Amino acid sequence: MNSRLYVYLCGSAPRSRAVKAILKENSRASIGSLFLLDHALLPADGYCGKLQTWQDDLRALYQGAIHAYLWRESELRLIQVNLDETPERNIFTVWHTLDVPLDAVAVRRRDYQTNIRGVWAVADISSPQFKRRISDERARQRFHYRTRGTQVLEAPDGEPISAAYLALEIEVGAGQAAVKEAFRKLARQYHPDVSQHDTAEAERRFKEVKSAYDRIKSHRRWR
Repeated sequence: MNSRLYVYLCGSAPRSRAVKAILKENSRASIGSLFLLDHALLPADGYCGKLQTWQDDLRALYQGAIHAYLWRESELRLIQVNLDETPERNIFTVWHTLDVPLDAVAVRRRDYQTNIRGVWAVADISSPQFKRRISDERARQRFHYRTRGTQVLEAPDGEPISAAYLALEIEVGAGQAAVKEAFRKLARQYHPDVSQHDTAEAERRFKEVKSAYDRIKSHRRWR
């Protein structure tokens, strides 16, 4: 989606109503919105607990993360504050990733069924290298918490449930209909019998998508 992107530096907590008004106005013109928060407004690295309402809204908007800025030695640095859902309802673990590549941001239109509902044009850090970096850092975080003996931070199989939503390319906490639709779409795209991708890649992605769908159903106790 080739679109312009508006970046908003927020030095105070944004109101959800104001965020929705901006999204509505910008999305009409296919303009993406990226809200960068002062890092002091967000949970610290290593925090585990509940989020404020506006933090949870932004988490849902950007699929499990909030982007922030930090002034360090007269230099502006961008941070991704990752918010991983735990098996305990409304409890999240937080870890920070420094130096987000803002030049790798794309604008995508997504349909949100939770929190700030609507069809919005939003920013997405689409760099494959950055996504791999996040995946590697998430694995290190899991190891770190396991060695600390922290049990509540992970799903039963050791993988944050938010990773399953990301594998289905939908917002964390999406409803049952949206999850099912996303699974069917990706299953058709990657099923080895019909996929246009390399056979090995198609098989890998299909298994990943099927596993993510099954994990969400189990986590949400859907039949």
